[in-house]
Amino acid sequence: MTQPMQTADFWDGTADQYIASAEPFTAQYCRDAVALAAIEPGMTLLDVATGPGALALAAAQAGAMVTAIDFSQAMIDRLGERISDLPITAIQMDGQALDLPDAAFDRAASVFGVPLFSDWRAGLREMARVLKPVGRAVVAVADNGYGFGPNPLLAAARKTVTGMEAPIEIEAWGILANRNHLSAEMSAAGLGAIEIHERTHDFMLDVNMFSAGHPMILNNPMLAGLADAERDAVIAAAIADAHHRAKDGILRLPGTARFAVCDKG
Repeated sequence: MTQPMQTADFWDGTADQYIASAEPFTAQYCRDAVALAAIEPGMTLLDVATGPGALALAAAQAGAMVTAIDFSQAMIDRLGERISDLPITAIQMDGQALDLPDAAFDRAASVFGVPLFSDWRAGLREMARVLKPVGRAVVAVADNGYGFGPNPLLAAARKTVTGMEAPIEIEAWGILANRNHLSAEMSAAGLGAIEIHERTHDFMLDVNMFSAGHPMILNNPMLAGLADAERDAVIAAAIADAHHRAKDGILRLPGTARFAVCDKG
C-alpha cells in the first residue's frame, strides 16, 4: 500500500516545512555522501530524489556537474531558486524510471530518497543503469525501520502506551536498515565492491515545535492504525518525553545513517 510520504503531492505540500525543520539535519548526511563519492572536478553526478537540493549543491561546490531529479515539482522549484551559477540541472523526473541514457554518469547518489519509492528496487537498478562502467553509487538509508527526527520518540511512546511496536509502513526502511540486506540489494541492482559506512548526526528541534498540532506529528507514520484515544495518548507521551530530554529548549535526537558505497566496475 502506498503511504502519503511516497507521493509527490505529500512533498509538494510540505516542501517549505521540510526545508525549515528537516533539511538542516539531512544536509549533514548529504555532505557525507559527497565526501564518500570521491568527486573529482568535472565529474558528472546524478542526484536521485534531490529534495530541495542539499546534495546537489554540495556536489556542485565540490566540482561535479550535477543532474538533480525529484518527482516533486515543488522540491525542484526550491532547488532552482538556489542554483545561482552552479553547474546544476534540476528536473522533475521519476527515479523509478529515469529518462536518462545508459552509462551517462560518473557518480550517482541518493540520501534517504530511494527507500521511499514504491518500487525502490527499480530505483536502485536505475541508478546502476545510468552509471558509467567505472562509476560509483552512494546510497544512504536509516539504520532503523522508523527513520529520524520525532519518529523514534513516537515509536517508543507507542510501545509504552499500547504495548505494540510501531508498524514499519515503508517496506524499504525495514529491509535496508539491515547492513547485510543493504549490501545484498545493492549487489542485486548490479553494483559491486560494496562498502557500508555509518555516520551519526543530531536532529535539533525547538522542543516547543514538538506539539500535538504540528504537521510532523499529525502526519507521522508511527501513529498509523491507532484509534483516536490511543493516538492522543501516544502523542502526549512522546511530547512529555521530548520535554524531559530537551536542554535549554532544544531537543537533540541523534540519528545514524548507513551509506552503501558501490563501485560499478
